[in-house]
Amino acid sequence: MNSVQRNSEGNYQQDLMTMESFRHYEIRRRMDGDVVSPVFEAWDTKLHRVVAIKRLSDLGGEFDAVLNRARKVAALTHSAFVKIHALEEVDFSIYIVMEMVQGQALSQWISENQGRENLALIHIKQIAAALEEAQEAGLVHGDLQPANLIVDATGKIRILNLGFATYFDPQVVNNIAEIDPHGSIAYLAPERFAEHAASVASDVFAVGTILYQMLNGTTPFANLRGLSLVAAQAQTRSEQWAWPSSISPAVYQLILAMTKREVSDRLQWVQVQQECQKLVVQESPSSSFSESKMQALQAQLDAANRRRRWRYGMLLAALLCVGGVTVWKIQPNWTQVVKVLTPYSESLELERGMQALTMYDRPGKLDEATKHFNTVLERDANNARAAAGLSIVYSYRLRSNNRDDVWRGRALASAQQAINLNPDLAITQIAYALALDPHRQFEIAMAAVQKAKKLEPNNLLAWQTEVRTYLIARQFDATIKHADSALKLFPNDWLISNFKGVAYMNQAKYQTAEAIFRGNVELHPDVMLSYNFLAMVLQYQGRVDDALQVLQQGLQLRPDVNLYARLGEIRFDQGNYVAAADALEKAILGNPQNYDNWIALANALIQVPDKKGDARRAYEKAQKLLEAKLEQRPSDGWLMVAIARIHARVGEEKESLAMLNKALALAPNNPDVHFQAACAYELMGLRNSALAEIDKAKQLGFSEAKILSEPILKDLLKTK
Repeated sequence: MNSVQRNSEGNYQQDLMTMESFRHYEIRRRMDGDVVSPVFEAWDTKLHRVVAIKRLSDLGGEFDAVLNRARKVAALTHSAFVKIHALEEVDFSIYIVMEMVQGQALSQWISENQGRENLALIHIKQIAAALEEAQEAGLVHGDLQPANLIVDATGKIRILNLGFATYFDPQVVNNIAEIDPHGSIAYLAPERFAEHAASVASDVFAVGTILYQMLNGTTPFANLRGLSLVAAQAQTRSEQWAWPSSISPAVYQLILAMTKREVSDRLQWVQVQQECQKLVVQESPSSSFSESKMQALQAQLDAANRRRRWRYGMLLAALLCVGGVTVWKIQPNWTQVVKVLTPYSESLELERGMQALTMYDRPGKLDEATKHFNTVLERDANNARAAAGLSIVYSYRLRSNNRDDVWRGRALASAQQAINLNPDLAITQIAYALALDPHRQFEIAMAAVQKAKKLEPNNLLAWQTEVRTYLIARQFDATIKHADSALKLFPNDWLISNFKGVAYMNQAKYQTAEAIFRGNVELHPDVMLSYNFLAMVLQYQGRVDDALQVLQQGLQLRPDVNLYARLGEIRFDQGNYVAAADALEKAILGNPQNYDNWIALANALIQVPDKKGDARRAYEKAQKLLEAKLEQRPSDGWLMVAIARIHARVGEEKESLAMLNKALALAPNNPDVHFQAACAYELMGLRNSALAEIDKAKQLGFSEAKILSEPILKDLLKTK
């Protein structure tokens, strides 16, 4: 170990003292927790000033490149950059002596100045001007975020770590716990997740995100963590962010232009400056030094006025004295006191949480339910009803448009906690049944449902869960039977009715299913699920124009992942592969974890001559998602046949055949599995096997129209 690799301030002082040019620096304290590039506050005994010393160590083959970059940074003249006083090279480490910037961290500035557009635009203009100079010098930052920005005492923005940032690499992730150690993901441009190096365009995206945070108070996906945040950053467009009405239309357009998903469409630094200049009302920051003096003077005048009223306050102070002593005595328990004084009703919070769950498909309702259940758990961590409610929220999230398998684990953990706290509540049994996988644990799930119904015979959620469980287990006759029983008690429940329609649709009884879905659309026009199922059953009957009309009707109400996916499938069946890919991309943006949509996108792209590479990447993405799920459900025939089809598509015949044999053995009565197997066999040129699987799929009720519309089977069916 070389002599400059020790950690304590004292040891660094000793190391610096061995360097002739550094002996006049006294290390005072370590300023950050960065192990790779620590920063220390030091006293310059020659010039009598405080400085910061940053150590870049273990550079190895990067030493010359980093040193050259440091020299370029030192030559920059814009006032936003931290001035570099000296550079020292020691044992392949670089010591950088910089000015000590005194000021307010940008994150703190945001908390105090959120929504002040003029001030925010002034700071963004300063950043853009500085980084334009850096661009001309061949420099990019690569880690622009509030942690690397400071508002100094004069009210101007200062940029830290240009050229020396140690930032998160989105391609080097081993597990969720290692994700985002420096808080960088929220500011990374989408292309950074596709192995693209930091660039001027990615810096522009980061600054656009920072401007959004200045005005909104949070980053676009502040409620997400780990892989969920990575997926959101990588897959969404800034148009899909939550936009508060307080942001003016002009600034909204500026942020969109800075955060375009397509790199070539983003603004350049000079354009950012020009747009900010158009929008800035007052060039001088209101937090400038001169205004600070005026504010201080005004504060002194106000204090003088208050002293005139001092005598009148003495009596009131005496009266409050006893109360003050009381508050002081209970100060250690002040949090609990606030909770006690805040109006709160456990029963009301639980009731509101359950009401939100009944409308779980509406935007924001699952967040609302989570809030109510957490309010109860904050006061009573052992509340079984609230724990069960949270478990149901997680189960619904798993099945929602933004599903992620992380919700599966959370749902089961919360359900088990609720069961342990009180197994004799209907809601705890319902939560447990929903959290289980009916494909593998049907009997356990159904036992929990039956116990819930015994405890509360008229519990709607128990009946819904029972019908859902039969449907997922593909017991269609039982689904219809129990749905009919449930609808006698709850005749207007759209969810049970939709489950019944899906069961009929899986039995190829399309007209019966259509009537059910149309009735649901008429009675509940705000339920997107009904539009999706109605379009699906029309599609299966070959009534494509009617299906498109239904989808358009639903999408006019609000964007929906499932409706976009259905639209993509229909456009694919029509042979309009470009339109299909466009619709499927929108579906994927809403739910990047849905492997079905990735497969459908790949199937569309591969039909477009200049999109073969994009198609292969989409197949690879789908395969990764499928393999991750197959690890959790190793006996799932549908997952296996989907992977087998991908193997066949990319020419991996041996792997495809092995997966097909397993899939068909595990799911002999699943028409979808036989249809997918037929496609895989045809891709490999095994036509007799493909024809046999088509016949099996048709016997089990698979749509004739769907078979005829599949491009892979087009030539095969001509020979039949």
